[in-house]
Amino acid sequence: MTIKLTRRQALVGSACVAGAGLLPISKGLAAGWPERPITVAMSAPAGGATDRGIRPIAAKLKPLLRAPAISLQDMSGAGGVQAVEYVMGQPADGYSWVGMNDTIEAFPSLGRYDYSYRDFDFWMAAGTACGFTVRAESKVKTFEEFIDWVGSNPGKLSCSTTPTGTLWSNVAVYVKEKAGLDYKIANYKGGGPSVRAALAGETDFGCMGVTPMANFIRAGKLRCLCATTTEDWKTAGVMIPTISRYIKDPLMVKTLPWTNIHGVALHKDCPDDVKAKIDDAFAKVMADKSMEKVWDDNAFFPFKAGRDTANDLMKQRTELQAYVIEVILGIQKKTREELGLGKIEETI
Repeated sequence: MTIKLTRRQALVGSACVAGAGLLPISKGLAAGWPERPITVAMSAPAGGATDRGIRPIAAKLKPLLRAPAISLQDMSGAGGVQAVEYVMGQPADGYSWVGMNDTIEAFPSLGRYDYSYRDFDFWMAAGTACGFTVRAESKVKTFEEFIDWVGSNPGKLSCSTTPTGTLWSNVAVYVKEKAGLDYKIANYKGGGPSVRAALAGETDFGCMGVTPMANFIRAGKLRCLCATTTEDWKTAGVMIPTISRYIKDPLMVKTLPWTNIHGVALHKDCPDDVKAKIDDAFAKVMADKSMEKVWDDNAFFPFKAGRDTANDLMKQRTELQAYVIEVILGIQKKTREELGLGKIEETI
């Protein structure tokens, strides 16, 4: 398979040579791998949840793989498109990884690129669950009270969240639809700005990742009313109820947890023995007790999902995102039929 080179790939140096340099590496040619540094093309900037989730994993994988270096490079341009296109423009030899987040699930439907979960193998460590939050001084103490509050003020209240089509924004829209609520959605540039908007009173409440609000929860400035987790979740010093206590939608209940992802991905055509080495090293990192502190400090929801499990999860999550983007939001650029995706609502 020959990978077509885009202009962006050329700009980031994704192809130094034509033809053979862009051909996948044959299976079984990984003897001695890794003999040179590994580059992780980060789809989100340094300092954010994705970076904080992947950086300690890379540090622990380095000695286990005996890699000269594993270097995280910010390629978050165009919302992470640059990172994916960079890796797809490199030889499939195991030296170019993507530091993934949830954009790989949504961007095919939004027409941002032509790649999908099918083009990668994934190793998924943890994620940032989404939560509905209010300021600590709010009279709203529970999500049940939140539903009554919003229901009593149709169209008057506003919710800060992330850009349209991203997971946390999709949660805000999905819950609005399934709970029959009427509130305004204010899309901010990311999780941090969404949190700050709720804190400053620019919006009445927020729907964003628990990670960027964790320190404000610990400091008693924000109250998280529920999270998109499979069960009640103790994090940031509090117990946050699962959203499934309040939203009984069968599709949501079946597909929880709804989180972004902190993990790495390799081109599907990388040699099998390279991926086997990563399988073994990743399993050891996930069993490392010190990772529990990383997850707790950052309010990460742990998956500890090796390649097979992570690949299955990514298929389900992509079908879920495509459903929300096409059926709930109606903003798809490519339909599920065009993308060859299953209709997840038919599996309930």
